[in-house]
Amino acid sequence: AFIVTFVNGGLTGLFLGNVVVDVPLSDTMFVVAHFHMVMGVAPILVIFGAIYHWYPKVTGRMLNEAMGQFHFWVTFLGAYLIFFPMHYIGLMGVPRRYHELTNTTVMTESAHDLNAFISIMAFLVGFAQIVFLFNLIWSIRHGREAGGNPWRATTLEWQTSETPPAHGNFGKELPIVYRWAYDYSVPGAKEDFIPQNVPGSFGSSREPA
Repeated sequence: AFIVTFVNGGLTGLFLGNVVVDVPLSDTMFVVAHFHMVMGVAPILVIFGAIYHWYPKVTGRMLNEAMGQFHFWVTFLGAYLIFFPMHYIGLMGVPRRYHELTNTTVMTESAHDLNAFISIMAFLVGFAQIVFLFNLIWSIRHGREAGGNPWRATTLEWQTSETPPAHGNFGKELPIVYRWAYDYSVPGAKEDFIPQNVPGSFGSSREPA
């Protein structure tokens, strides 16, 4: 979601890099839409991804998947339903930094309708964030137990003996690293992944230096 949003938002920046196009668009809602897709929505999607990824290790519980799916899709698609129409009304010449544009020549009836649609979608996306916060709180007590390595990852942070990890993460004995961090689908291995602290080659040609 981050990559798609960052690329899409960045592509609209190409228009603003062209002087001939930038002059009429520079003070319109097009700039607001472009900036928020690149610098607002995309980084927030990364933060959400990190929270969903690390929540099991921090709390020992999994977030509720149904609420997570609802939050993701409403946030992801809702962001496009907010800012794509905003690009369009920017192309229509609707200026930014005005709190009220009723009865002005720059706001046609169709632009007013789109503006109302954008507001409705913004409230809907805002509601999804309330669901996300509720999921964080509810799952601490009622979420499914995550175990030590719910994502079947190979890296050391998922190999701690306790979840959440105690002070010092690994205790007195630090783990010994036998392999690189991405041993997946190795021939001869029982599992599809091999943690870094598991010895043996399992048919892999990648051996520790």
